[in-house]
Amino acid sequence: MTVTDYVITFAMSAILGLVLTPMAIGMAVRWRITEKPNGRTGRGEIAHIGGEAVIGAIVFSLIPVFLFFLPHYPVNRAFLPVIISSGFLIFLLGIIDDLRSLHYLYKLFFQITVSIFVAAGGLGLLEHFNLVDLSMTTAVLASTLIAFWMLTITTSFNLIDGIDGLAAGVAVISAAAFAAAGLIMGQPIVAALSLSVLGAALAFLRYNFPPAKIFMGDSGSLFFGLMFGLISLLFLIPGEKIMMRSLGSVIILSLPLLDTGLAFLRRVMSGRPPFEADHMHIHHILLFGCGSTRKVDMILWTLSAVFGALGILTILGYAVALVAAVVLELVVFILALRRMVKFDMSREKAEQILSECGVSSSSMAVHND
Repeated sequence: MTVTDYVITFAMSAILGLVLTPMAIGMAVRWRITEKPNGRTGRGEIAHIGGEAVIGAIVFSLIPVFLFFLPHYPVNRAFLPVIISSGFLIFLLGIIDDLRSLHYLYKLFFQITVSIFVAAGGLGLLEHFNLVDLSMTTAVLASTLIAFWMLTITTSFNLIDGIDGLAAGVAVISAAAFAAAGLIMGQPIVAALSLSVLGAALAFLRYNFPPAKIFMGDSGSLFFGLMFGLISLLFLIPGEKIMMRSLGSVIILSLPLLDTGLAFLRRVMSGRPPFEADHMHIHHILLFGCGSTRKVDMILWTLSAVFGALGILTILGYAVALVAAVVLELVVFILALRRMVKFDMSREKAEQILSECGVSSSSMAVHND
């Protein structure tokens, strides 16, 4: 791919996002599709089908990229149907959950199904094009690991979408980091997918920046997770320096992954279901301290950018960047967990702050966490 091809890829996705997102807002107003009653926010008039605009912008920008821009390598041919089909499944899950607010167990089952489909389908296509030759045992192990990773990263982006602009901003930063790494490492498919995600995320952030005019909903956050899961897996296709490439990808996505780890740990420690919603995520803890959604976004976007830079350096083979990233992750994890466990703000004060920032406190769980 040429520089012009990359610019066109980004531009197509951004323009589609800028066109489709206002259309989604208009459709939501016309059809009275407003925020679902899941405790995400107290502003019931806000549209929550922005994910459909994100998915449309990414998918429709990638089709010509795969057909005309990317080299016709077997790996590129193998991943186009995986992206389209798995994206469609995520779209169905997200739109159903956005409109009906599914119980978390039903949503988990669907996410596991999609993760297994991506793992089995992707490896099957790679086998079909003779890109890999795995024994049955190795194939099952690889499929299990891939499915677990896809489930983890899709869940992570779904959980971090808790306040205006946060998930979209993290998606922008992560996509920029993966695009840079893809260009540096000479992997056009990684760079192209990342630039498509970057354009759509930037366009959506234009309308999702606090105070938000639209939310991405579960369809958007799950699809972002799906794309980053696939992009990180594509980094491993060359088969060189797999360990550093894997660790670098995880570091780039550290913020949502850390938040998910904290959520599961504190819920299990308190005897609550690990997938049950609450208001004790990293962004909520910061919100209780700052009292401003924009301040929390800026803090976490900055942290995400630092992880992005360290992730790129790790992919390039710099061990010192890996060590720095691990230390930073441990510091963030310990400080956040300590604050969650020793949370001493009264329920009334916490609910007041959430209400002032437009977040519903219907599922508030302070002292239980």
